[in-house]
Amino acid sequence: MKNSLSGFLLAWQFFSAVPIKKQLDMNAKSVTWMYGFLPIVGLLIGSIISSGVFILSRYSEVTELLLAILIVIGLIVLTGGLHLDGWIDMSDAFFSYGEKEKRLEILDDPRTGAFGVLSVFGLLVLKIGVIYEMLTYGQLAIVPYLIFIPFIARMGMLLYFVTMQPAKEKGLAAYFKGVVIRNKLVFLIVFQSILAFVSWFYIGAFSLFILVVVMMVAVVFYRNWSRKHFGGVTGDLLGALGEGLEVVLWLTILLCI
Repeated sequence: MKNSLSGFLLAWQFFSAVPIKKQLDMNAKSVTWMYGFLPIVGLLIGSIISSGVFILSRYSEVTELLLAILIVIGLIVLTGGLHLDGWIDMSDAFFSYGEKEKRLEILDDPRTGAFGVLSVFGLLVLKIGVIYEMLTYGQLAIVPYLIFIPFIARMGMLLYFVTMQPAKEKGLAAYFKGVVIRNKLVFLIVFQSILAFVSWFYIGAFSLFILVVVMMVAVVFYRNWSRKHFGGVTGDLLGALGEGLEVVLWLTILLCI
């Protein structure tokens, strides 16, 4: 119980901007729970954003464009831009067109290059545009997706993390890969997936099952791509996957559902 609570708080410390000002024990069990709670953090962040959308839609005359911008800003604020930072670093490293070792060096470089700026600008504009298009169908119609897309995207991050080897011998990803209890984390992934599937089936949200399939296909593609160009997983690549998955899932809803 103590380790699960510590893991929950650690998940907010590492994967969000929510201030958890407490010294927490980081052992194998608590770190495993930390990763296990990653999708739950996404679910709660989505719930906070969807609550804001509901209030603004019901009690204000906010336009769809402004609401889309506020949604994206809200996601950045709640995550502290953590995953966006990974997207920027990944873009700088990949578009350097260097060897794997050079790309890994760029991932560790705290400076932001032109490719990172252009890439994150394109990502944010695309996300705002897609959410705006969805809002034109009804501001409250996207509330279920606002709740569950962060959950599904982070479930994809977990699958990627569990099934990939570290790209570097040192770094947070390598450290956590060495500490985490893999079998227990796989169990937590399966358990949360079953709960989600049962709840979606009960409320008739069958479109969310399509998003899960798209997420899994995207993770397989990203695994092969990152193994080829980086040699494995890093913290930046993990965060970049989360940002990319959210855009892919929003595009799937807009184009196919």
